[in-house]
Amino acid sequence: MDITSDKAKLYFKWGALLSAGMLCGIIMVVAAAYLYLAPLLPPVETYKNVQLETPLRIYTADNRLIDEIGNRRNPVVFEDIPRVLINALIATEDIRFYSHPGVDIQGLFRGFYGFLIGQNKGGGSTITMQLANNLSFDSDNVYLRKFKEIPFALQIQRELTKEEILTLYLNTIYFGAGADGIGAAAFVYYGKEVSELTLAESAMMVSLLPCPSRCNPLSDPDRAISRRETRLQNMRNENMITQEEFDAAKISLVTAQRRNRNIEVDAPYIAEMVRQRLYSEFGEDTYTQGFEVITSIDGDKQLAAKQALVNGLEEYYDKNHGFRGIDAHFAVNPIDPIASWLQQLQGVAKYGNQHPGIVAAVNDRSIRVLLKSGELVTVGWEGMRWARPYITQNNAWPPPENASDVVAIGDLIRVKQTGDNWSLGQIPDIQAALVSISPSSGEILALVGGYDFGRSQVNRVITPRPPGSNFKPFVYGAALEQGYAAASTINDAPITRGDYRPNNYDNVFLGPITLRFALQDSRNVPAVRLYDQLGSDSVLPFAAKFGFNVKNFPHNDLTVALGSQDVQPLEMVTAYSVIANGGYKIEPWFISHITNLSQENIYQAQPVLACEECAGDTLESDPKITVQKAPRIIDERVAFILNSMLRSVIEEGSGRGVQRALGREDLMGKTGTTNGPQELWFSGFNRDIATTVFVGFDQPRPLGESEQGATVAVPIWIDYMREALADMPENTMSRPDGLVDRLVEKTTGRLAKPGEPNTMFEYFRIENAPELPDNQIPGLVPGAEETEVSTETIF
Repeated sequence: MDITSDKAKLYFKWGALLSAGMLCGIIMVVAAAYLYLAPLLPPVETYKNVQLETPLRIYTADNRLIDEIGNRRNPVVFEDIPRVLINALIATEDIRFYSHPGVDIQGLFRGFYGFLIGQNKGGGSTITMQLANNLSFDSDNVYLRKFKEIPFALQIQRELTKEEILTLYLNTIYFGAGADGIGAAAFVYYGKEVSELTLAESAMMVSLLPCPSRCNPLSDPDRAISRRETRLQNMRNENMITQEEFDAAKISLVTAQRRNRNIEVDAPYIAEMVRQRLYSEFGEDTYTQGFEVITSIDGDKQLAAKQALVNGLEEYYDKNHGFRGIDAHFAVNPIDPIASWLQQLQGVAKYGNQHPGIVAAVNDRSIRVLLKSGELVTVGWEGMRWARPYITQNNAWPPPENASDVVAIGDLIRVKQTGDNWSLGQIPDIQAALVSISPSSGEILALVGGYDFGRSQVNRVITPRPPGSNFKPFVYGAALEQGYAAASTINDAPITRGDYRPNNYDNVFLGPITLRFALQDSRNVPAVRLYDQLGSDSVLPFAAKFGFNVKNFPHNDLTVALGSQDVQPLEMVTAYSVIANGGYKIEPWFISHITNLSQENIYQAQPVLACEECAGDTLESDPKITVQKAPRIIDERVAFILNSMLRSVIEEGSGRGVQRALGREDLMGKTGTTNGPQELWFSGFNRDIATTVFVGFDQPRPLGESEQGATVAVPIWIDYMREALADMPENTMSRPDGLVDRLVEKTTGRLAKPGEPNTMFEYFRIENAPELPDNQIPGLVPGAEETEVSTETIF
C-alpha cells in the first residue's frame, strides 16, 4: 500500500476544497459588496463623457503669454489611439484585459497571497479597477479602496465596452507636466496628436503612469529611458512587437520637451495677482475652464521693467557692498570631476541673471567655470575685480589681487553673462519693486514685485513700507490747496516739539526758503514746519483723496511729513498719477477682459479716464473698453504747480541724474530715503507714464550709509523709463487757465525786478497772485512767514 501517495491525494483533495471554499468566499464577499454598494455607485452618465479641461492662460495687452496655470485635458476617441499605445498599456498594466469581467480573480489571489506572506506580488488591479479608482475613492485607504473598486469595476464593465473603458482610462489618467489624459500628454511632451505617437513614444507614455511627476523624461531622462525599455520588453514578451521593432525603439532618442508653457513675457507677480482675483470668484474652476485673461500689461515695458530691476539690484547696489562668498564647495572627484560637478549643479536653480557654476580652473587673473549645460566659460579679471570681501554694509576690503583671492577649484558660485562676456556675480540679498501705470486710465503697464519670483513670491508692489521724502509732495500739495504758493517761504530753522527735533540730511539750516526750493532740495525741517502749520486735519484728508490709506496714520505726529507711515508702491504711483494727469482720481487696474472656452466675454474692465469730456469714449489702448470720466479731486492749477515743483527736483534737486541720463523736458519726480537708510524710493512721471521704484531689505535694516534714493532707485527708474519712453514724444500737463506769472528771487520768493540775478518766473493762482500796494513790504508774498528769521548755520 502506497501511504505517501494516499497522503498526497488527501492533501490535494483538501487543498482543492480549501481553494474552492476561498474562491466561493471571495465571490460571496464580492457579491455582497456589490449588492451593498451598487446603489451608492455613480451612474454611468456622470463619468462616461470626459470634459475638456483647459488651463487658465494669462496674456499681456498685446497678446503675449505671461503664464499658464492648471492642468490640460484634450479628450480623444478610441479610433485616434494608436494600437501600439493600447498594446503597451495592456502588456504592462493588465495582460488579461480582454478576458476578465473587469476584475481579475487570479490577480486578486496573487495580491492577497503576497499580503499574507509580506511580499509585494502586485496589487491585482485591472485597468477597469484603476479607472474606477481614478473616478472615485481617492481618500480611502488602499484595502478599503480595493473593496470599493471591485463592484464599481463590475458596473463599468457591464455598462461600457472594452474600447470605451480603454478610452475613458487614457482620457482621465494623469501623465505629469500638467497633462491630464493622453491627448494633452501627447501635445505637452511631443507636440503631436495622439494618433501620431510612435512605438517608443507610446512606451514612454505608459511608463509614466505609476509616477508621472518623478518618472517623466523631463524630470529624470535616464530613469525614463530605463522604464521605457521595460515596457517595450513587456510588449516583446507578449509578441505584440517584433525583435526588430524592439531594438529600434530601444535606441530611439528621447525628444520630449514641455510645450505647453511657452512664456513670452516674464510677469509672474501680475500672473499671481490675476490668479488670486479669479480664484476668489471661480474657485477650482479657475484652473480647468479655459479662462483667458487679457491684462493691461505692455509686453515690451514689462520686459524692460524686469531687466531694469534685476540689473539695478545686481549692479547699482549689490556689487558696491562686496562679495559675500561662495555658495558651497564640492570636492574634486579624481576619476571624473566634470561629471560629478554636473550632477551637483542639476539641483541648483538660476535666479535673476545669476547662473550657478562650479569653478573648474583658477588662473592668475581668470577662472574657468562649469555651467549646468556642461559648457565651460571664462571669467576674466574685469569680471571679478569688484569682489572685495564683504565685512559690513559700509565696509568691503581689501580688493583682490588675483583670482585665487576670490575662489578656489570646486567652489559653487554665480556668474552673469553680458553680451559675450561672463562675470562673477552673486544673488542680491536686497529686494525691490517697480510699478508703472498710465496716469490717464490707471492701467498697470508693468509690474515687478521682486528680484525673482521663484526665490520669493512676496509682491513688494503691494507691500507697505515707509516712503520717506517720496511723501513730501502731498504735504506741499495740501499747502497749495490752503492758499500757499510755490514762492511762499518757510523757515529752515530748528524746530522742537516735545522730544522730537528733526534735522536736515546735511545738518545745515538755511533760514527762510521757498516751498519750491524746500521740496527741490528735500529739506526735512521745512516740511515738518509746514506740516505743523497746516495740521494733520488738513494734510491727511488731502492725502486720502489721492488713495493713501491714512486711517492708521497718527494725528499730530510731525514725522508723517517725512514719510514715516507705511504705504504701498502701488498707492504711491497712483497718487503721483493724479499730479501727472491734472488732478483726476484714477484707479489702478490690471485685468482688461476675461473670456471662457466659448470665447464669450465674462468680464470687461470699465475704467475711469482722466479727461474733461470723455464719458462713453473707448480706451485708446483697447477700443473694446468703454470709459467713464474720473472724478476731479484737486484744483487743476494746484496740480500744475505741483508738476512744476517736481520738475525743479529733476532740474536742480535730488533727481538731477534723470535729466542728465534722459535729457527730456517732460519728466518730474521725487526721491525718498528713510532713516538708516532702510528704504529707497523714486517716483516720477510725464503725462503718459508714472513709475515708482522701491528698494529695501524684506526685514528692514540699514542699506549702507552712502545709499539714498538717488543712488539705486533713480538709476533703476532711469533704465526702465529710457525704454518705456523710447520713440514717445514729450508730453506734460497743459497749463490751465487761472494762473499768472511773477518774477521772483529763487531762494526767498520775494518779487524781483528784471535783470536781478537768481530769479525765475513763478506760477500763482490768479486770486493769490502778489501785488505791490503802497503799504506792503516790497517782495513779500502772501502766505510767507512774518517771523523773526534765524540766519544761523548749524553743522
